[in-house]
Amino acid sequence: MDSIIIFCAKYLFILVALGLVIAWLRVSKEQKQVLLISAVLAGIIALILSRIAGHLYFDPRPFVSQHVKPLIPHAPDNGFPSDHALLTMTLTAVTYFFNKKVAAVMGTLTIIVGVARIAARVHSPLDIAGGWLIGMVGAIVGYYLTVHLINRYRRPDATA
Repeated sequence: MDSIIIFCAKYLFILVALGLVIAWLRVSKEQKQVLLISAVLAGIIALILSRIAGHLYFDPRPFVSQHVKPLIPHAPDNGFPSDHALLTMTLTAVTYFFNKKVAAVMGTLTIIVGVARIAARVHSPLDIAGGWLIGMVGAIVGYYLTVHLINRYRRPDATA
């Protein structure tokens, strides 16, 4: 069972990233650009919010506070928010705007990654929830900012 937890905690996020690629392959040519820009902006926004949150709140990793050995070797640094939860939720939430079926599969994988990180004793539930929340916020802001900018750029100038 430990090997399954380790695999899910360390490597399953790759399948979530692959889900974004699958969604990108399935959208129209015009939507490919929107999806790509949305994903990049969402990632940047989520990363900035994550760094701010990490400076505002410190949550020791469970293996440190509980004095147990983690299933995955990890530095005893701040666990809040989880980078894996942040990444997987950001990608899942961006994908949701373009392909809800693929996003549903990605969401399931995102939950598995988060649970595995907790089971591996490298994150607390709060670390995972924080990563998910920040990832969702980054994705929503990134998507709507992209749509706004693209619509503004494509709109003919009324003053010309």
